[in-house]
Amino acid sequence: MLTKEYLDLKVQDGIVAYLGTENSAHYIESSGLHTLPVSAIDDSNIDKVNAVIFLDDEGFDWFTDLNKTVNILRKRTIPAIVANTDHAYPLTIHDVSIATGGLANMVEHIVGREFIRFGKPDSQMFMFAYDLIRDQRPISKKNIVMVGDTLRTDILGGNKFGLDTVLVLSGNTLPQDADTRIKATGIVPTYICNSAVVDLGGLGF
Repeated sequence: MLTKEYLDLKVQDGIVAYLGTENSAHYIESSGLHTLPVSAIDDSNIDKVNAVIFLDDEGFDWFTDLNKTVNILRKRTIPAIVANTDHAYPLTIHDVSIATGGLANMVEHIVGREFIRFGKPDSQMFMFAYDLIRDQRPISKKNIVMVGDTLRTDILGGNKFGLDTVLVLSGNTLPQDADTRIKATGIVPTYICNSAVVDLGGLGF
C-alpha cells in the first residue's frame, strides 16, 4: 500500500518494472501506469521504464532477471523501490530463505545507488497501520504489541514506534542465538516467547 501511494505521487506515467509475481504486481497497479515483469523489458521499451520495484523473491528467474534489473538501473536514472525489506524468512524451524529485501540489498550495492524502502523498521509503515486501526476505533499504542522473529526489522521497528515488542524464537531468531544477538545489536524486546502460537482456551475464547 505504501508503494502504491509513492507511485501515485511520484511516478506519473510509463512502465513500472517489477520482480515478483503477477498477484503482487496487482496491488501496485495505478491509473495511467503499466506494470511489466522485468523479464518483459528489452531495448524496445526500456526507455519507458520509470520505476523498478522489488516485490517478491519468487515469480522470476533469479539469474536472468536479477542481471537484467542491474542493467536497467545502470541505464535508467529511475527510483528503485523495495516493497518488503526483510532479508530472509523462515522456511522451517531450522532453515531460512533469502527474501526480496536481501536481493535488493545485493543489487543496490552493485549499482551503487540508494533504494527507497517501505518496510520494517521504517516508522512510516507503522504509522500507516496505526492510522488504519484508529480509523476503525480509538486505540492507544499501549494496547498494541508488535510480534516478530527478527530483531533488526520487527523488534527495532516496534521499539522505535513506541510499542511493546515480542521476539518469537520460532523463525529467523533461534533460541540458542537470541541472547547473543540481543547483546550484539542492542535491540531489546519487551518480551521473548518460544512461539507466536498462544493457547487462549483458558481465557474463554
